[in-house]
Amino acid sequence: MKISVVTVNLNNSDGLEQTLKSLASQSYNEFELIVIDGGSLDGSVDVIKNFGSLVTYWVSEKDKGTYHAMNKGILASKGEYCFFLNSGDSLTGANVFENISKESLWADIVSGNVLKIRENGKYRKIVPHEKPSLLKLCAHSLPHQATLIKRDLFDEVGCYDETFKIVSDFDFFLKALVIHKKSYQRVDIDFSFFNLAGISSNRKYFPLAKEESFRCLQNNFPDMVDDLMDYRYFYTSNIGQTIQLLKKNKKLYQKTDKFLGWLVNFKKSIVGK
Repeated sequence: MKISVVTVNLNNSDGLEQTLKSLASQSYNEFELIVIDGGSLDGSVDVIKNFGSLVTYWVSEKDKGTYHAMNKGILASKGEYCFFLNSGDSLTGANVFENISKESLWADIVSGNVLKIRENGKYRKIVPHEKPSLLKLCAHSLPHQATLIKRDLFDEVGCYDETFKIVSDFDFFLKALVIHKKSYQRVDIDFSFFNLAGISSNRKYFPLAKEESFRCLQNNFPDMVDDLMDYRYFYTSNIGQTIQLLKKNKKLYQKTDKFLGWLVNFKKSIVGK
């Protein structure tokens, strides 16, 4: 198995160096590295050149955004699987690819764990779905920083929709797993650290993410778009997130449910049903 690592970058030389260092440290080197730089002016090109023996292919030129750059990386790739590790993200250790190579990989899409780093330096492990479905993907899409995608799948499903700035990976996974019903496999490997400084994690871009999510779901599931959007944004709301946290503690969930039941009955006793 050969992995094509695609790293996209724009004026993030420090993050790019961090990413390339994590790749250079790998004990298993059966991978190619493709770096797509958007014409950076901050010294990113010098960083790429400093890792010349590691980088299989690179280009630095103006592009139309992150997904356009990722698509350019796909077209340049020659491995069995594509893996997207953008500048600022890094692998969790030197044995990540070695551990992956020991797995019996068979699926079109393979997901592992991602560690989300917060501003205080602490991180939270995100474990992917065991069996993704339409609703599960609407609640949480797969993290591209911890997902291997068969190169041939892009020929069949299509590359990333470049009209999106934030949700094109969500759109791709919906098409591949729900519409085209491609195979999926989960592996219990910590793939990467995910930097929360990116556009998808910035609250000022939430309105754009919501608009794009609606357009994505409308394109793919026009008869269900309103219900899916209601589910998606309830699940990611503070109430929805609280419910998910409570469900992880069965006793606390039962006590909370009992208390809420008491509140509902109290309300009924006052104002009626």
